[in-house]
Amino acid sequence: MGGAAQELAGAAALQSIRRSLEEKAERLANNRFTIALFGAFSAGKSSFANALIGERVLPVSPNPTTAAINKIMPPDPEEGWPHGTAKVRMKTSERLASDIFYSLEVLGVDVNSMDKALAAIHKLAADQVPGKGKPHYAFLKAVEKGWAEMSPHLGQELRVTADEFGRYAADEAKSCFVELIELYYANPLTEQGVVLVDTPGADSINARHTGVAFDYIKNADAILFVTYYNHAFSHADKEFLLQLGRVKDSFELDKMFFIVNAADLASSAEELEGVVKHVETNLLQHGIRHPRIYPLSSYYALEGKIQEDRETVEQSGILRFEREFVRFTFAELTEMAVRAGDADIRRAADVLQRWMDSARADASERRRQAEALRAALAEAQKRLAAPDTDAEARELSKEIQELLYYVKQRTSYRFGDLFNTAFNPAVFRDDRRDSKTVMQSAWEDLRRMLSFDLNQEVLATTLRIENKINRMAGDASKNWSEAVQSAGIPSFEAPGFEPFKLKTPELNAMLEAADVQPKWLAGFFKNAKQFFEGDGKAELRRELEARLNAPMTRFADTQAAFLEEAYAEQLRSVMQELAARLRQALEEHGEGLLEALEMKIDLNELQAKHGKLLNFIG
Repeated sequence: MGGAAQELAGAAALQSIRRSLEEKAERLANNRFTIALFGAFSAGKSSFANALIGERVLPVSPNPTTAAINKIMPPDPEEGWPHGTAKVRMKTSERLASDIFYSLEVLGVDVNSMDKALAAIHKLAADQVPGKGKPHYAFLKAVEKGWAEMSPHLGQELRVTADEFGRYAADEAKSCFVELIELYYANPLTEQGVVLVDTPGADSINARHTGVAFDYIKNADAILFVTYYNHAFSHADKEFLLQLGRVKDSFELDKMFFIVNAADLASSAEELEGVVKHVETNLLQHGIRHPRIYPLSSYYALEGKIQEDRETVEQSGILRFEREFVRFTFAELTEMAVRAGDADIRRAADVLQRWMDSARADASERRRQAEALRAALAEAQKRLAAPDTDAEARELSKEIQELLYYVKQRTSYRFGDLFNTAFNPAVFRDDRRDSKTVMQSAWEDLRRMLSFDLNQEVLATTLRIENKINRMAGDASKNWSEAVQSAGIPSFEAPGFEPFKLKTPELNAMLEAADVQPKWLAGFFKNAKQFFEGDGKAELRRELEARLNAPMTRFADTQAAFLEEAYAEQLRSVMQELAARLRQALEEHGEGLLEALEMKIDLNELQAKHGKLLNFIG
């Protein structure tokens, strides 16, 4: 592609195609593939990442419920980040306060300042915290432990060594203050341009990590989900897999890979096959069809690589994954870029051919064509200067309304499952507080889960909206190009369309509380036997479902209006930029045709360029 771009360097009227080729060639030359690792903390994500790298780079923390995002990057000495250095971005004071207030709220403590928050944390006692609140308790106590040392660094960007990196990544008293760590490290993976992102676990307590996870699901070149051999999927795992199932079909390529870690625990091939089948069934239940599943042992893969024991590496199962993963990243993704580049080269060759054909016409015919061309160019540029996109705006609005209607419907279908998760016997058995407090806590938990589910549905919907905008833009490019052709410039062809990267609006809305008072809730619970074996729980479910219908409808309506406003502006920007690109391409195309018609070109030179371009695509 770079060679083809150089061939076009001297042709002023082919610069839009040249720029497109240069961009594609640069992307291929500076291949950067982002791989995002997901999974519960106990799944062994860090161990698997180390096995991929072939070194013990990422620390394995026993309880990293507040883990920061860790990125293993190719070294960048020119920017001052040589091998073995790390950039630690600390949370801002506002971000940390938000995390602390949220965790205290889950534990039933309402504060509005850091002084009060720190005082409240100091008073917390482990035996007063219910089971589901333990991760929040651990986070808050880690904040208390690290406050004196770490709080002065909030909002800063620190430079540390690879040795210090481990402490910021795994020491809870430090990591709870950290937003992101980028470790610049030379290894076989990063040398191929791979950026490996170890995300916080699916069971992270940080509410904001939901949006962070979605950004990586959306933008990463590949998604690896790691689960531990024979571990049941947790509620958090299932929610994450459900989100993967929601968005899987929105991507041009299937970029999801599923790792069953610690496969060496299988006592037989039949047992291993049963576990893999169980994982496959679970994925299918969450909307993930035809998953690529790889059972392997991170422990033996890493040990084998460190000791350069090929047999151990082979037996670990990681080589099959690596072979197929390399085929995906360095074949399928590269092939897409090459195909797009070939299309640009063909387009340039076609344009040159038309110019040569025009130059070979007789003088009177060339004068007539030039006069007609100038008139057609003026008319076409006038149309593209102010394109009418009202129809696209109306179509997008209708699409968003329909999508948000189904968001509410799907969450309504899940209400029963979420209700049973919030109001289950284990919650009431493990929580030592009085039943009125436990009922209120279970209701707040249900409201958080419903809000989470609604927000996840809306996030998944944003991908469909963005795909819709890009489809409309692609159609508009084609239609505008055809209009230019029918207006008297049949040789014009729009530049190859590449989807626009659109910004996902930040979502974290909370479902309204509805008319649910503690006394009213407590009225459904006389004792555990009456509530769970009698009709108390069933009656509460019916009442809550009815009371939540209106708030859920308002939530969907509010989010629809919010998305309409956010994406209407992006649609306008996309269409304006698209029209500007077409105007430039048309101007360059017209200039080339006029030069040919006025014999301002060297036919032999064009012929030579044309032949060389054809050689680039075989």
